[in-house]
Amino acid sequence: MHLRNVAVVAFAQAPIVARDEHAMAMEMLYPQVRRALAEAGVGREDIDYQVAGSADYIDGRPFGFVAALDAMGSWPAKQDLHVEMDASFAAYYAWLRMQAGDCDTAIVCGHGKTSEGEPVRVLNLQLDPYYQAAIGLDPVSTAALQASAYMARTGVTDRDLATIAARRREAGARNPDAQLRAAAGADELRATPWAVEPLRTGYLPPLGESAVCLVLAAEGKAEKMCSKPAWIHGVDQRTELQTLGARDLTRSESTRLAAAKALGMAGLDGASSADVLELMAVTPVEELIRLEALGFDPRVAGPPAVNPSGGPLAGNPLMMSGLIRLGEAFRQLSGRAGAHAVAGTRRAIAHASNGHCLQQNLVWVLGDERRWT
Repeated sequence: MHLRNVAVVAFAQAPIVARDEHAMAMEMLYPQVRRALAEAGVGREDIDYQVAGSADYIDGRPFGFVAALDAMGSWPAKQDLHVEMDASFAAYYAWLRMQAGDCDTAIVCGHGKTSEGEPVRVLNLQLDPYYQAAIGLDPVSTAALQASAYMARTGVTDRDLATIAARRREAGARNPDAQLRAAAGADELRATPWAVEPLRTGYLPPLGESAVCLVLAAEGKAEKMCSKPAWIHGVDQRTELQTLGARDLTRSESTRLAAAKALGMAGLDGASSADVLELMAVTPVEELIRLEALGFDPRVAGPPAVNPSGGPLAGNPLMMSGLIRLGEAFRQLSGRAGAHAVAGTRRAIAHASNGHCLQQNLVWVLGDERRWT
C-alpha cells in the first residue's frame, strides 16, 4: 500500500485549567491557532483545510463551532468541517482528505469551555436511551462498572490502581500544560474517598478546559514547516456497540483492532517497537485495558514510556484530550517535550477514545522518518 507521507508539524496548547474566568472558548482558542501557525512559519493563507472537534452541548454555548471559525481564521473562505467528537478524530478526517488529494495542509482545533455547561448530564445521553441513560448513568459510574469487572477478571487491586495514578501525577508535575501539577504518592491517593467504588477521587482527573491547535502537512510542505516533523506511519479507528451489556467491558476489542491495523500500515509487528505511548486513559483501569489491547503485560512497567506527559489523569479537557495525545507524540519526536521528554524517541503511538467504557478508539503510529518512498 502506498500512501502520501503526512506529518504533524506544529502543536500549541493552552494549559489545562478548571475554569478560565477571563476568556470565552474562542478567546482561549485564538492564541493557540496563532502560536501553531507561527511555529510552522506560515500564515493562515498557507492552510488549505480546517477541522475542529467540539460539542456545543457540553460547553453550553449554542453554535460555538460557528464562532470558532473566527478564531481559526476562515476568511477568505476555506474548506471546513466540524466533528462532534474528540478532536483527534477530526485530525484523522483531515489525514483522509490529504490521502484523497483534497488538500496539502490543515489545521485541527479542539475547544470547549466545559465549566459553562453540564457535561456529566450531556454525556449520559451517549448511552442506550431506553435502558442505560434513563437510570442516570454518567461516565464515572460506567467507568466504575468497567473497573469492577476488570478487577474481578484479573485480580488487579486498589493498590495497583493507586500506583498507576501516582505515576501519572508524578509525570504531570513535569508538564507545564497539565492541570494537576502536584505529585501525589500511592498511599495518599489510596486514602481519598470513593467517587464510585472501586474508583477513588484520587484516581480520576477533574474536569478541565483548554484549547489546542495542531498543524498537518503533506510531504513537500512538511519539511519546510518543521525541522523535525512527526511522520504518520499508520492510523486506524474502530467502534464497538453502544449498549454496555453487548460487549466485554474488561477488554477493548476496538483498540486491539485499530492498533493492529495502524501497526500493519506502519509495517510493524507490534506496539513494542514504540518508544512512547500516549494513551487517552481517564482511569487507571482504562490504562491497563489499553496496554493489554496493545499486547503488553499491563502490570509490568515499560519500556515503552507510558504517558510521560501525565496523560489524561493529569488533565482531561473534554473534546481535545485525544488530540493532546497526538500533540504530545509530536513533541517527543520533534524534541519539544521539555522536562518530560523521553530521550532517544524515534517512534510513538498516540491513542484517542470517545464514548462510555472505551466504545470508540483511534490509534496513531508516528515516527521521525518518512514511511513511504
